Amino acid sequence: MHDFHLHLARLPQPEQLARLLAGQNYGYVAIACEPWEWTKVRDLSHVGVNRAAFGLHPMIASNVTEADFAKLREILESDTDAQVGEAGLDRRFPGYEPGGVQERIFRRQAELALELGRDLQIHCVGDYARIVKVLQEAGFKASPHGNSTATVNAPRPVFHRFGGDVSAVRAGIELGALFSLHADSFRKKSTAAAIPLIPADSVRFETDADENFGERFAGMDRTPSAKEIAEALIRDLGDVQRLYELAIKDA
Repeated sequence: MHDFHLHLARLPQPEQLARLLAGQNYGYVAIACEPWEWTKVRDLSHVGVNRAAFGLHPMIASNVTEADFAKLREILESDTDAQVGEAGLDRRFPGYEPGGVQERIFRRQAELALELGRDLQIHCVGDYARIVKVLQEAGFKASPHGNSTATVNAPRPVFHRFGGDVSAVRAGIELGALFSLHADSFRKKSTAAAIPLIPADSVRFETDADENFGERFAGMDRTPSAKEIAEALIRDLGDVQRLYELAIKDA
């Protein structure tokens, strides 16, 4: 199993959880989208984090400094396997307007991903057309070799927790995008209708588990154990894979 978007550092007992997941052959991309999270994910590298992604989430775009960008570049250059992100646009936070701070911070990270040859984990709540436009202007394009691997010459956009429609799928394919599916991806009719159009080698699965993941344990009189969290992650990721299989079968 491979979870393409997991906020390991935001979950309880992250070090013990990482060890348990490694023993369960559960791979993942550990997402770190704020400076404090970068530090925690780097500190967990000794316990078998499969791959990390470091970036600046749109929720903090209005507070990003040049020092943050300098540190982000330093981290990415020191971890040549790391992805960039998550980065993008979110209408719920300040600076969402066209040309605003969210778009500027996203564009800089898209350009950095291209410069370093890294996949770019993209957060989008509100406007896939603007996301696509920034990616096109930055220079993302599909590799002639497909989506099986990323190379320094062909970094891929990753539409995390994909929630777009048919037009977003078509535009994403032209950009060489990966589409990371979450259980929520199947709830919106327009997205569910678009999922069967995604080439199979461009599909990934994710839990997007973060500090809110513990809500499923509401009612417990204690913090869930790392074992209980690991078991829930495995169940959730399996559910996403089954939803995808049903969507393809019924298409």
